[in-house]
Amino acid sequence: MSRRWNLSEIVSPLPLAAVALLAINDAWLKPTFHNHLTGKLSDLAGCFVFPLYLAALLGVLLPALVPRRRLLAGGLATAALFATLELWPAAAVTFCAVNAEVARWIGIDRAFRLTSDPTDLLALVMVPVAYLFGVRRASAAATT
Repeated sequence: MSRRWNLSEIVSPLPLAAVALLAINDAWLKPTFHNHLTGKLSDLAGCFVFPLYLAALLGVLLPALVPRRRLLAGGLATAALFATLELWPAAAVTFCAVNAEVARWIGIDRAFRLTSDPTDLLALVMVPVAYLFGVRRASAAATT
């Protein structure tokens, strides 16, 4: 018996473009320009795509959970993590250390760096945008 997951909230052009923007920004734009704009791009794209990613992950782990609840949980978790990292520098240092260790386990040897900046909290405006986008995508997928 095959199992089919509806992950339309993450596997669609806009979230995939946000992932591409994150990759291009982190791999090329930040090292080349390293300015406020490149930092804000990552924050905005991340605060849009991460709630959708978490909602999709919850959809795989808990398929009975309705999309609105998955999206709400993803949005709340994203907002809590992002705010913690931006407001508490020690959390950012720990987060980077854990990411570096996990990366080493899979063969990636690089440093991770986050700058805690309370002005980055403005990017949290993308969390409700992601929620509304996800709800709309899930509703459209349910009717097809």
